[in-house]
Amino acid sequence: MWELLMGLLIGEVVGKSRVGRFVRPALKLFAIGILIASLIYTCVVLNAVRERSRDTHVHTHSIH
Repeated sequence: MWELLMGLLIGEVVGKSRVGRFVRPALKLFAIGILIASLIYTCVVLNAVRERSRDTHVHTHSIH
């Protein structure tokens, strides 16, 4: 799997060289970081939607 990913993203030469040993963990950390950031963003957005949907914020009619 890593050989295919390295071949697609960086190239075969980097995937099999000494640099590949450092790029693979960096890609793993980057992917984990994106996953954590997306989970935090999802929680914040869902919390905001839940707060806006509460009865105290929803007005059924306007006085004006």
